[in-house]
Amino acid sequence: MAIANFRPGVRGVSPLLPLLLLLWVGSFPSPVKASDLVLVGGTLIDVDHGGSSTDDVADAVVVIHDGTITRVGSRGKVAITPGSRVLDVRGSYLVPGLIDGFGALRGQAFADAYLYEGVTSVLVTESPIGTDGEQVIADLAHGPRLLRGATISGYSLTGTVPKQSPWSDHRAHDRPLSKEELTAEIDHYAAQGFRSLMISLDVLPEQLPMILDSARRHHMATFGEVAFTPYSDAIRDGIGVLIRNDHYETALSPAADRAAYADDPMGNGALRAVRGVCDLALTSETLAQLGDQLAHSTTALMPVLTIESTADDLGTPSPWAMRSAAFVNPSDLDDPVDPTTGGRPYLLSHPDRKDALRACAQHREDIDSALHQRGALYLAGSGAPSFGILPGGGLHQELRSLQKIGLTPRQALAAATSSYAELFRWNDVGQIAAGRAADILVVTSDPRKDIAALEEIQLVVHDGQLVDRQALLARATGRKPDAR
Repeated sequence: MAIANFRPGVRGVSPLLPLLLLLWVGSFPSPVKASDLVLVGGTLIDVDHGGSSTDDVADAVVVIHDGTITRVGSRGKVAITPGSRVLDVRGSYLVPGLIDGFGALRGQAFADAYLYEGVTSVLVTESPIGTDGEQVIADLAHGPRLLRGATISGYSLTGTVPKQSPWSDHRAHDRPLSKEELTAEIDHYAAQGFRSLMISLDVLPEQLPMILDSARRHHMATFGEVAFTPYSDAIRDGIGVLIRNDHYETALSPAADRAAYADDPMGNGALRAVRGVCDLALTSETLAQLGDQLAHSTTALMPVLTIESTADDLGTPSPWAMRSAAFVNPSDLDDPVDPTTGGRPYLLSHPDRKDALRACAQHREDIDSALHQRGALYLAGSGAPSFGILPGGGLHQELRSLQKIGLTPRQALAAATSSYAELFRWNDVGQIAAGRAADILVVTSDPRKDIAALEEIQLVVHDGQLVDRQALLARATGRKPDAR
């Protein structure tokens, strides 16, 4: 009779059997603890302080135990426990696992694509029902580290904002949330494990400081697309990140256009303000003032350059030419590029303005370049799956775009790693250091010379485990018969 069929108290079974079984099991040695995983011989690239630090470690040793980095240093200075699993990565380069600050997890295909490309953490902001963005995050058994973000409104506990304009009516007649209501809402999100807040367009200038203070208490990152609150006020008050350059660059529009944006930030007012930026001179005093304010602040910019470079076809490759395309189908994405013709739906829907749209998108990149030159700090977010941006590959495209606007490769690398840890005091991701989660990307080319080297992946370690990239690709091929 199989052991699983014994039931104490059933006729014919001795009452001493449970004790005998315990003695029998106890006679075997305890299971051996999992050995450490050790990476030896690679160059550990320092990406601290926004990519300005250069304390790289040649011939490095990184010891990992139970999903956590326990020791880091040069060979000869770091003890390796006998019996450890040692991987020789001489000639390679070690960087923290990449963080996508503006992504989505719509299913296992997205999760696999991220891990395949070395993206070990994804920040997904949950949008209110009925609005653009991610209302649902897939509940997955395996995938990158999910960093959940919530949306907070100045007027609604659900985070929703009005769809009708003018918003001056909203501001005149609707009751804004009190300090107590906002604080209780943020406390609730923090208790649920949310890592960030997206501050909505209708948050008032007097509400923003109290929101930021509450978020800081919980080490929650704060992102913003503000309208009722001027961007200069948001920077002064210490908002963490201004997101999307077609939004935050409206701070450079003429005063009348900014007023129109505040009154109708989701319609014609937004279009007017965005177009107002298209004619801005790069030598503008307004641009210089914004750059200087950012340089002397704790606020970073997340331009999500890949959205416009993909939607407006600014010379970036078709997403379907990327290896991440093996993981998804066009139906998985929003407004995808046509996989056959390469057509961009947004441009095709505006045939009479195609050249103007592309010129303005390029000009906004030039503005970001000018802001970077004046000292603005940048974070990386892909915007996947908007306009057909791919999970995983989209972040690599964003890093190439950040390098294009003038960030050094080391600064671009920091934008997807250590700057998150430093800005938001996150103590688990973004750095290769003792006590951090063991999320590590090992590449065969030097990303200090060209950020595209991050795509030359040798190994991905996530949560202390080696990611079987070939198995992920094989699963994608089986799931997607027409995979490239």
